[in-house]
Amino acid sequence: MFAHAEHLISEPEWERRDVLEAQGMTEQVATLARRVRTVKDGEEVFPGVRVRIVPGHTHGHAEYVITGGGRRLIAFGDAAHSPAQIDHPEWSAAFDHDRARTADHRRRLVAELAEPGTIGFGVHFADVVFGHVRQDGDGPAWRAVDA
Repeated sequence: MFAHAEHLISEPEWERRDVLEAQGMTEQVATLARRVRTVKDGEEVFPGVRVRIVPGHTHGHAEYVITGGGRRLIAFGDAAHSPAQIDHPEWSAAFDHDRARTADHRRRLVAELAEPGTIGFGVHFADVVFGHVRQDGDGPAWRAVDA
């Protein structure tokens, strides 16, 4: 699938592909290697799209920040796996290799997602993948973007 696509992978993530190989994914890594382009923190990969390398989830976990028209979207990938982690950023997923650093990053991310003009994209958030953070009486909460 996507045999001719260029795959953007953060440089530190690709440098630690041995972790994937140790998990039995040697063949997938070898297949992917032919089409990998590594990217660095802060690199603009397309006009208005910047990579942000963040700590904790994996070695070199990447988020993408897309800006335009005075707004921004943060595609935060595996930094959070559930809207419950917005309410409780200290809760980590089993796959986080550095839970303390991931929780610290998630706290910063929650604060960013509460800023005006900022939308989040949580690929793992089931049917509410696009949202923003609103401060409710009990603290931060993930809210769907109004259609």
